[in-house]
Amino acid sequence: MILLDHSTPDLVVLQIHLGGDRNFSYVFGDRRSGEAAVVDPGFGPQELDHIAADNGLDVRAILITHGHSDHVGGVGALRELTGAPVLAGSEACGRPVTVVTEEGEALRLGGRPVLALPTPGHAPDHLCWLWEGYLATGDLLFCGKVGGTGPYFAGSSAEQEWASLQRVLALPDATVVLPGHDYYGGDGAMPVSAVGHERRHNPFLAGDYAAFLDLKENWAAYKAAHGIR
Repeated sequence: MILLDHSTPDLVVLQIHLGGDRNFSYVFGDRRSGEAAVVDPGFGPQELDHIAADNGLDVRAILITHGHSDHVGGVGALRELTGAPVLAGSEACGRPVTVVTEEGEALRLGGRPVLALPTPGHAPDHLCWLWEGYLATGDLLFCGKVGGTGPYFAGSSAEQEWASLQRVLALPDATVVLPGHDYYGGDGAMPVSAVGHERRHNPFLAGDYAAFLDLKENWAAYKAAHGIR
């Protein structure tokens, strides 16, 4: 289902939940050209294609933030449905794929550049995708939280994640944060955020790297003390 519609007269930006552990997929689209990209089709590839079509859009690219199964489960089917190329930080989502390893313009939707930002940490192949002030952060940055690292996440690195978060925090405050999961644990609902808000209010970003590590190691106690779900 479409959870949030940030569309404007010129742009389509849709946040969609179709399964998984509160997973989000996104549709970015340019109304004038009808060109669209789907970010992280972990579930419901047919539904994602239909949602794009219902908004007058043709899926021209599939963008992957990282290769974990809950973010790439629908890639093959969506690729078959649309013929769209897949752009990712590795071949973990299956071939054929265009592997993106450097920051910069990866494609255009209606002449509007989509930028890839390599952001390893939660996963070594992690990318964020920036389009017209909207940043799909995958499992790097959630609303009020950050992605997991440690033995459970193969190839993860807290040090790399910290560096990637600093890279994202250098973006303008108004940049809209579109997370890969609805993991907000505070009062009410917060399916999206902004870079400036996260810089000021995300407890993982309040201190230095040592404080970041300490909070990761003591997150359960912190959540209990602060009433975070």
